[in-house]
Amino acid sequence: MHELPLVFFTVFTQCAVGAFILLLIGGALRQIEARRMAIGLFAAMCLFGLGVVIGIFHVGQPARALNMLFRVGASPMSNEIALSAVFGVLGGLSALGLLLKRGTSTLFVSLAWLAAAVGVVFVLAIPRIYQLPTVATWSSHYTTTIMVLTPFIGGGALAAFFGARRVGLWVSIIAILASFCLLPGYLSTITNADSALASAQTTWFTVQGVLLAVGLICAMAYARRNSGQPVLATAVLVIVAAELAGRVAFYNLWTLPM
Repeated sequence: MHELPLVFFTVFTQCAVGAFILLLIGGALRQIEARRMAIGLFAAMCLFGLGVVIGIFHVGQPARALNMLFRVGASPMSNEIALSAVFGVLGGLSALGLLLKRGTSTLFVSLAWLAAAVGVVFVLAIPRIYQLPTVATWSSHYTTTIMVLTPFIGGGALAAFFGARRVGLWVSIIAILASFCLLPGYLSTITNADSALASAQTTWFTVQGVLLAVGLICAMAYARRNSGQPVLATAVLVIVAAELAGRVAFYNLWTLPM
């Protein structure tokens, strides 16, 4: 599918922003030691960078991607690109500074919190691109809701894996449960908008639901019994895979009235 780069771009960047913010919160709550937080922040920024690089391939001519910045403030897509660039710079510098212990840690922690603020705006900017009245299956509050949940679902799991276990795990678990609660309403909305197109995504939604359920079981098993890093790693992999499957279904819902 032509939108596959966007699937990876949106999921990877949203999960990375969520992990980045939750790692900072875990650090502030003293749930993770400074060195491990620095490694986690850097890893989150690497994932963010990977998502951005993959996303560029959605552009017909990647070399012209910077042309989209000319409409910042007027175009939701231009705003998304600009915010991703700002977050990438601020988050990358702060994570690298903390990792290499350059200068005072207070400076880079402050820079990281500034990046986190930009990251929140970036996450909220993404679904605005898809609030198109001409695409009935996208034009609902569920578009914003499912995309805003991704940083909590995937980002929480990643933050737990990187060391902020308590805050990351429970944020992810609660967000997954919220996703399950919202799913019937979401499916009803897109079915009413275009029943044939919605039915065609049954397999993708089923895969997402099964993977989220497996991830939830693994996350809860780890939270209750501290059953080991392999269980937590499995939870992360299946949860991120679930969000990718759900995002494929979302982009497959693209349709224009004839």
